[in-house]
Amino acid sequence: MPFWPIMLSILLFFWDLFKIWGYTFFVSFTHGGTIWIIIPIWLSWFFAEFFQEKKGTSFGNAISNGVVPLWVGIDWMRQLTTILIETQAKLSMLVFSKYIISVLVISYGIIIIVGGIRGSEFVRYFGRIREVSYILAVFTPFVYEIIAPGYKYFLAIVIFFPLFYFLIELIDRLTPEPVILSKDKGTEEDIFKDLGSFNQQINQPTGRSSRFPPLR
Repeated sequence: MPFWPIMLSILLFFWDLFKIWGYTFFVSFTHGGTIWIIIPIWLSWFFAEFFQEKKGTSFGNAISNGVVPLWVGIDWMRQLTTILIETQAKLSMLVFSKYIISVLVISYGIIIIVGGIRGSEFVRYFGRIREVSYILAVFTPFVYEIIAPGYKYFLAIVIFFPLFYFLIELIDRLTPEPVILSKDKGTEEDIFKDLGSFNQQINQPTGRSSRFPPLR
């Protein structure tokens, strides 16, 4: 088989995956059942990404980030259970897979929270708001049954995650640092400086005050 037709087939396949991937982000804004959950997800991502985690995440931020998938995963399970009860449908393999994804997302949130409390270094890499937001954004339309699942859908999620990650990283590097980050950094330095001066004053020997005569 000639080389160029093969390359064209591969490019068309990846283009098809890319369209599915882009549609996954867009479709949640067109459905009344998901718009109220997808908007908070993206708003929390935007403000945390560019005003808190521009240079990485802290343990405190990671703990807050872990709460988001924990809560969303619980809401997914509530939604699935409500549909099963209202429709009196049997637990199919598709619905069971959605429960599995919900449990995994809840577990992910708990792991991030516990890791942040313990000060585990892995949360600096796996507990960033961009990873949390990506997972919730791509699986929300699947759980709410507004996108047809298939191998291309899951393949697109995996393949284009690095594109999402490094695109956000590029934006972080190209955009200027917000003023509030500099102010927060300066405030922290002043606090530690004042604490250091206070400790030095406490640890210095005071001696006897000349205002009071020695006891006889």
